[in-house]
Amino acid sequence: MSLRISVDEARAYFAHASQQKANCAPDSLPDDGFQYWADGGVCAVFHQAHWPGVWMAHYGVKPEAWGRTTSPAKAILTAFWQAQQPSLIIGWTNHDNRAALSFAKRIGFIETGRMVLDNETVI
Repeated sequence: MSLRISVDEARAYFAHASQQKANCAPDSLPDDGFQYWADGGVCAVFHQAHWPGVWMAHYGVKPEAWGRTTSPAKAILTAFWQAQQPSLIIGWTNHDNRAALSFAKRIGFIETGRMVLDNETVI
């Protein structure tokens, strides 16, 4: 069952080094304006993006849940969607992070654009 949790409870999901690619170190997770939702070993962090009704999502997964993330991640998205009723949920991922892109597709995200930067491309 997906539940909203506190930032302190969320820190455990970002403890493994593999979960800190987007500067999501457990001790630096923000609180104000952020929502943390968890189900099993998966935690999603949501915050409003720079457009009304648009929220950005980030994920942290405990190692013991690796390989079993799809169902809990989908349940979290559903619970958050029902609670907040956003217009859109987005996520930015480096084009060469194949694992994260595959995860995003499995839970229902689709590519809607790319940002081509000097040294990387963000999907």
